[in-house]
Amino acid sequence: MKIALIETHAVPGMWKYDLGLARALEDLGGEVTIFSASCFPEGEDTRGGVWRGFPDLRTQPNLLVKGLRYTVATLRMLAAVRRGGFDVVHWQHFNVFPPLETFTAAALGPLQRRLVTTVHDIESWDAVKGSSPDRLRRTYQAAARLIVHHEANRPQLAERFQIPTDRIRVVPHGSYDVFRTHPVDRVAARRILGVPHKAPVVLFFGEIRREKNLDGLVRAMAPVRERVPGAVLLAAGKLRHFDPELVTREMDRLGLRDAVDFRPVFVDDAHVDAYFAACDVVALPYRDITQSGVVFQAMTAGRPVVATESGALGHTVREAGCGLVVPVDDEAALAGALSELLADPERAAELGARGREAAATTFSWERCARDTWAVYEEVLAS
Repeated sequence: MKIALIETHAVPGMWKYDLGLARALEDLGGEVTIFSASCFPEGEDTRGGVWRGFPDLRTQPNLLVKGLRYTVATLRMLAAVRRGGFDVVHWQHFNVFPPLETFTAAALGPLQRRLVTTVHDIESWDAVKGSSPDRLRRTYQAAARLIVHHEANRPQLAERFQIPTDRIRVVPHGSYDVFRTHPVDRVAARRILGVPHKAPVVLFFGEIRREKNLDGLVRAMAPVRERVPGAVLLAAGKLRHFDPELVTREMDRLGLRDAVDFRPVFVDDAHVDAYFAACDVVALPYRDITQSGVVFQAMTAGRPVVATESGALGHTVREAGCGLVVPVDDEAALAGALSELLADPERAAELGARGREAAATTFSWERCARDTWAVYEEVLAS
């Protein structure tokens, strides 16, 4: 089976997702060509190769230039896919520029009958402009089959965009087990990152957007410090249309300058493992999310999580047994759960070990590829 896998950004969490899925699909007998961005790492290829034609949008500050380059790359990608002789086109879809994405789905033409779309984010991020439910509906409805990462996401997608549930399939998000290329122990990780050796550490990791609620997590750290003296929040990730003063104002107001290590920068791949090794618990205080790759990073590293009941996140944590789940926007509950795990290292380690086991089994790429392959066969048979 010849497969085109389209994902246009190649940020670390996504290029690893692409490659993990592609290589596991090739183990099943497929030939996968990945269509991605120039920042997709060199040397990380599949049998079908990697087309690195999309620009790295992180390096272009001018919105007009960024939009033009992205549009031109989309047209080139569409031409390459249409002449590529692919049996299946699998689009890893994010709502970044919905008008162009609606056009992309329509421009695939006859290939729509063999189009499988994974919906990583059902709704647009707050930062995305020019979106509308109608555009997203047309994009989603163009696919022969849609994939979501958890059963809880299926009714959400179906009801929000009038998609028949019999066109939606569930395939779990894969873990990052095969990408632990820089594992370090806790002591070495803290030395590398400059984190206090003995401090109980909460990690917030990944792209910082308003809906991820980092400011709420900072507020929760005040009662955490009262219950667990010396506790530190380590928050690292690139800002995306997020005002850092939302965080720094709360730090100053609550007197938490020594309790919050705020690093609003992109974390290169060589240091990702160190961040997870350095922490005691990973916090996902999100207000609105479909699913999060960070929870799978935490499982892979054997670190327990505290997550909110948002999208499929709470379901995933409970089913893996890898942490505690609290209501959205309940800062008291968030503080209580974080304090509970920081104060009980044995329980935290037990939850982390459960997550590690789930990463190697339930969320293995082998399992994800088998489930994905079944969707492809269904499309080809219809």
